[in-house]
Amino acid sequence: MPHISSYYFEDKIYEEFKLNDMEVPKEKFFVNLDRVGNVGAASVYLMLEELHRSRKLKIDDKILLLVPESARFSYMFAWLTVC
Repeated sequence: MPHISSYYFEDKIYEEFKLNDMEVPKEKFFVNLDRVGNVGAASVYLMLEELHRSRKLKIDDKILLLVPESARFSYMFAWLTVC
């Protein structure tokens, strides 16, 4: 679940993962930019809420959160397990 402020960054994030042997298929990205806009720090919480309500999650599914500190293009990661 990457937070992106623009779809411009979606391919760039995918390519960075791939370059670091962490390829995540784009079909597994969960992005809600088109529905809620760029809401900054709230985006991860809104995406988790939306994903939870979608009923797509199963016990033991893994969720990788990717949240940027946009001024420096550095990221915070969190690895969650559905229980």
